[in-house]
Amino acid sequence: MRVRRRSPGAFPARLRVALGRAIAPASCAAPLAATASLAATALLVASASLALPPVPATAQSLRPFPPPFEIRVPVPPGPLVSGDTRYFVYELLITSFLPAPAQVSRVEVFAESADGQRLLEYSGEELGSNMLPPFEQEDDPVVQRTIGPRSHGVVYVMLPLPASAATPRQFYHRVWFDLPAGDSTEADYVALETPIHEGSVIEIGPPLRGGPWAVFNGPSNDSGHRRMPLQLFGRSAFAQRYAIDYMLVDAEGRASPVEGGDNDTYPGYGAEVIALADGVISSVLDGVPENRPGETSRPAVFNLSTAIGNHVILDIGEGRYALYAHLLPGSVPVQVGQQVRRGQVLGQVGNSGNSGGPHLHFHITDENVPLGAEGLPFVHDAFDLLGFCRQGPAGPCEMHEPETRRGETPMRDQLIRFPR
Repeated sequence: MRVRRRSPGAFPARLRVALGRAIAPASCAAPLAATASLAATALLVASASLALPPVPATAQSLRPFPPPFEIRVPVPPGPLVSGDTRYFVYELLITSFLPAPAQVSRVEVFAESADGQRLLEYSGEELGSNMLPPFEQEDDPVVQRTIGPRSHGVVYVMLPLPASAATPRQFYHRVWFDLPAGDSTEADYVALETPIHEGSVIEIGPPLRGGPWAVFNGPSNDSGHRRMPLQLFGRSAFAQRYAIDYMLVDAEGRASPVEGGDNDTYPGYGAEVIALADGVISSVLDGVPENRPGETSRPAVFNLSTAIGNHVILDIGEGRYALYAHLLPGSVPVQVGQQVRRGQVLGQVGNSGNSGGPHLHFHITDENVPLGAEGLPFVHDAFDLLGFCRQGPAGPCEMHEPETRRGETPMRDQLIRFPR
């Protein structure tokens, strides 16, 4: 196990606010300076679970008070690596304290500061497709980027940078709002700085042997895992931010029977899952009955424990916990507190818990709480990229000549092979 460029500690996120009358779109792209006068009656704070205590906002306004929004980034992003690109995956959690709806009209991300290079912009339909109210899966992009009265929403950010480019120390954001103001609309923005935490990226071995394994619901900006925050223990948590569902693919490029079938007709059923690093077993559950393949079969007792089915959590140190979920009943040979070595068998691929077919659900979090903690990024020391599975488990997958990848993250719909 190797942790990349560990940082000596976390950093506070800082939030600033700037206000102005509606301006032409061409002017919006020009950097706007945030001034520094303390707004004693309205403090906006940004916090992150890997950060020191938040810093109060500073603001100056043409109106008596700044707009009443709170924006925070749950975890400072660390880069995923795929090919010649690094991806920074994180969320902007926006809370509105207005008594009326407000629309998010644009999100801009800059390197370092407002004077830095603009790295990303979401607006219009693209913003709508990357923003959702927390409980409404609306298809209308205008509805998606509208925050209700005294409500909140989430902007999902996946920012690509060339692997050869220097990594900024932080990202500077401007989040623009269209706010009702009598018979007119005022365009205001909230500015947010969040650090980049490269030390959060860990290099690990494989959780499975051989392959080919399809990376379903893998890292992307719109997978089911990515869009699944859970409100647990007094906060919203994105445990599945980087989660993967691994399914073994057969010689015809299919991960599930074309015409359906029992669990034992799936190619990956019963495959051994293995420790990706030396560590200590921190949680075990075995005995959850298997489901029948399909969308309707689930545990009779459904709660936070049984939702992930039979599972093992491996404490690999440095505040990182690897979850192996939906395992075969009776296949777990380890116990809590047991020390294991990399490559040691932890169980077998099954179909237990919130699962419609045999697969391994895998992710890493910052606490020994599989669904109530924050997901952390990882890269594998080595795997072969064999192709892509864009048609889902029924396939067929598209295969090409193997490409050895080192220090990279398997991404959504890739087809990969781990060392044996």
